[in-house]
Amino acid sequence: MAKYSRSVALLAGIVYFTQGALGIISVTLPVYLRKLGWSVGEITEVLAISSFPWVLKILYGLLSDCFPLFSYRRKSYLLVFAVISFLGWLSLILLPTQKIFIICSLMLSNFGFAATDVVTDGYIVENSRGVSSHIYQSIAWGTRSFGAIVSGVTGGWLSAHWHPKDVFMVAGALPLIVVPVTLLLREPRYEHGLFHSVIAPFKLCLEKLTIGNIRWFLLLLLISQVSACFGTPFFFHMKEQMGFQETFLGTLISLGWMGALISSVVYAKWFIRFSPKTVLSWAFLINAANILSTVFIRERISALIFVFLGGVMACMTILPMMSVAAILTRRSGVEGTLFAVLMSVHNLAQIAFGFLGGKFYNLVGLYTLIYLSGVISLIGMWVVQKLDFKDAETWNSAREKDESPTV
Repeated sequence: MAKYSRSVALLAGIVYFTQGALGIISVTLPVYLRKLGWSVGEITEVLAISSFPWVLKILYGLLSDCFPLFSYRRKSYLLVFAVISFLGWLSLILLPTQKIFIICSLMLSNFGFAATDVVTDGYIVENSRGVSSHIYQSIAWGTRSFGAIVSGVTGGWLSAHWHPKDVFMVAGALPLIVVPVTLLLREPRYEHGLFHSVIAPFKLCLEKLTIGNIRWFLLLLLISQVSACFGTPFFFHMKEQMGFQETFLGTLISLGWMGALISSVVYAKWFIRFSPKTVLSWAFLINAANILSTVFIRERISALIFVFLGGVMACMTILPMMSVAAILTRRSGVEGTLFAVLMSVHNLAQIAFGFLGGKFYNLVGLYTLIYLSGVISLIGMWVVQKLDFKDAETWNSAREKDESPTV
């Protein structure tokens, strides 16, 4: 197996574990908003709007690439953004429950953690070499899965027994876990950024985005998030129509992430043997199957089975996308910014499909949304064929060159 940097792996593991552990509010937050008298459509739209900071990843990438903060491109920004995320959750607790205050609070917390995510991704991409990109993504998503497993059951129980604002306080403390790890991070000091202004890296990003591979990959990123159309409506369908209680919903979240954890291990061990194009083709077929399997969830037993399988299949979709994104952006000169652009498109797709799902839910119903999402996902298999990785020779040579350890 290719060698990888322990410091990069540690940072990726901690940040993504924290991201998974924030699932502690996955049950509490929507239930809390529902108790405020909001409709399912309103909740879906508000959650989509408040996630908008995840679309602005290019700005965070440009900041860290161009303007070192206290002589560091990554380290200082990680500390600042962790505190901002904490302040967002704190404001959700302290401010009144009017919609505008809730949206602003959630946007602030999302801003802090989205920026933390970008800076971490930039650090990972800078140190990715061939197959080691798969290793880092497997570590990141494996630890995120572990965090989500722990937080799913815990969050469901807390939702049933704690006041929502107490749960939000726990969520606010989670981003601060990044602080001690960041303080131990070794990073060279920079008097100036690699670019004298944001114009140069932005122009370079635009040039890279005109390359055939990346253009088609942007379309794949859009299609990969189509399941967001029915995510929130299906949550309330399980709670209000099927009668699942908060603790059981939390258990389902943990079970799904347990499947994702198993999937990340399998991916790291077996799927790195295949070319990116082959893996991506399978990913979109698996994603369509995952989406359509949702219609078989009718009661508790079927929910346990298909949510677990859904976690396995969802991870098999996202990991190839993240690995290929790292491959396409490495050695671009604007790794953090370009990777952030790709992830912004990824998040924009999730937000847009979530927003549209909230609008169309009352018009076409839940199951029509699921069927349409499955069909759209299958289009991704056709788009994958437009990518050109020069196939196995290039991929295998990258693997062979990546045998030296890094520190």
